[in-house]
Amino acid sequence: MTSLDPNIKRLAAIAYGEASTLNDPDEISGIAFAVANRARAWGKKTVADLIQADPNYTYAINGKNRRYERFMKAGSTDEIDQDLGMKQALNAATKAWANDGSDPSNGAYWWDGVDFKTNYKNHPKVKDGFKFSDPAHNIFGVEENTFERILYWKVRNRKTGEEVNSKERGRFKAVWLSTAAHGKTIFWLHDPDYLITSGGKAYR
Repeated sequence: MTSLDPNIKRLAAIAYGEASTLNDPDEISGIAFAVANRARAWGKKTVADLIQADPNYTYAINGKNRRYERFMKAGSTDEIDQDLGMKQALNAATKAWANDGSDPSNGAYWWDGVDFKTNYKNHPKVKDGFKFSDPAHNIFGVEENTFERILYWKVRNRKTGEEVNSKERGRFKAVWLSTAAHGKTIFWLHDPDYLITSGGKAYR
């Protein structure tokens, strides 16, 4: 019986819990890599630190995800090895955390499952604006939602003291850009034009 590293176990549980029941190895591995990618970019945080910094990052940890809870209750690798999906998740988490091998998410920091389709009208990424970098990523057959926004540099009006628009800072049409899709999961990064215009961090 081999005990599990708590960080790797949590990462594997998230990958297993967030992935669909298809147990697609690229979907599971993609999620594990997306979490690990973001943790590395954000000051080399642990998975627990990442969740603390962004509590809404993954809904698998809300106590209602049976797959996540099942993995977290597993006491050893022997128990995990008895389930193909769990075994895949542990292997994926180990490799993702070590940044070892190919990354099915293609460098992503975020992902979405079937709720991207079922909750399309109210989905935050849809409201923000998104586009697919490859039509093959549109696994749910939804329409892209892009709309141009212009940001301006701000200056203070000497007479009123109020901040007003100055020169144009830049333009962007989407906040989110797909990087890959596997199983029932689409993977995302921030759109480069959005990052340049907003001056935001890629991992935030």
